Amino acid sequence: MLSVTACSGRSGPAAGTTPPAPSASVSRAADGRSGFVAFGDFGTGDAAQRAVARAIETWARTGHRVDALVTTGDNVYPDGSPSLFASRLDQPYRTLRRPMWITLGNHDVQNGHGTAELRHLGLPKPPYAKRLPGVQLLFLDADRPDAAQTRWLEDRLSAAGPPVRVVVFHQPAWSCSLHGSTPAVDARWVPVLERHRVTLVLNGHDHNYQRFTSARGVTYIVTGGGGAALYPVASDCRTPHRAAAVSRHHFTAVEITATRVTVTAVSDAGAVLDRVVLPVPRS
Repeated sequence: MLSVTACSGRSGPAAGTTPPAPSASVSRAADGRSGFVAFGDFGTGDAAQRAVARAIETWARTGHRVDALVTTGDNVYPDGSPSLFASRLDQPYRTLRRPMWITLGNHDVQNGHGTAELRHLGLPKPPYAKRLPGVQLLFLDADRPDAAQTRWLEDRLSAAGPPVRVVVFHQPAWSCSLHGSTPAVDARWVPVLERHRVTLVLNGHDHNYQRFTSARGVTYIVTGGGGAALYPVASDCRTPHRAAAVSRHHFTAVEITATRVTVTAVSDAGAVLDRVVLPVPRS
């Protein structure tokens, strides 16, 4: 059951939201231009990670568009050790046969193994960009939210590209939970995201699901329920309007058509926890 908690903020209710659906039946792959699933804080190798992986398999098998697996960091607990790549990154998702595009979390880099993790998946060092039909994904490293990445983000968002831009990094711009919002991200990256009215920002670090909408219509989601022990959500911090919050293992599905972006949070048991339909920005 979705737990929505009020949180003081700077904007009114999120535009374009719809109530959670009773099942995971939404637009089929034949109707979609592209799609991916996002999840973070998952690489434990335990039953919770496997349950979320099975839920993703079911989502894809029942006709939803899944072109890539996108992670919001903390992919390999406890310290990003290469000896755990097979059990944390490969085996749980082997039947999906989709590329895995990751950002790095604090657990991935704490012992200096971040580069090895990226190399294992055939990925460059962040920041980097990936593209699916109708959407560009921009991956940043929030372990070091520096000026160089800020310039890169500004340049990519200023350049020609698809109308839907999704930005992915670990430490959240906004959160009401154990770690909370990230001051350096809020100072450096949020002004760029807001100025360009990015469609969607995906973060992790706090082990739950939260969805925020800023006054300029940017949707920020914490999707950190991929397998690690869950954190409670709180209601006494200052953020933009928080439309949804639940402490549950889950993944977040994103499906893009020519006119809309459907974002659905799905629990480890396959239940829809939250859903929002965002309009595709006009070119």
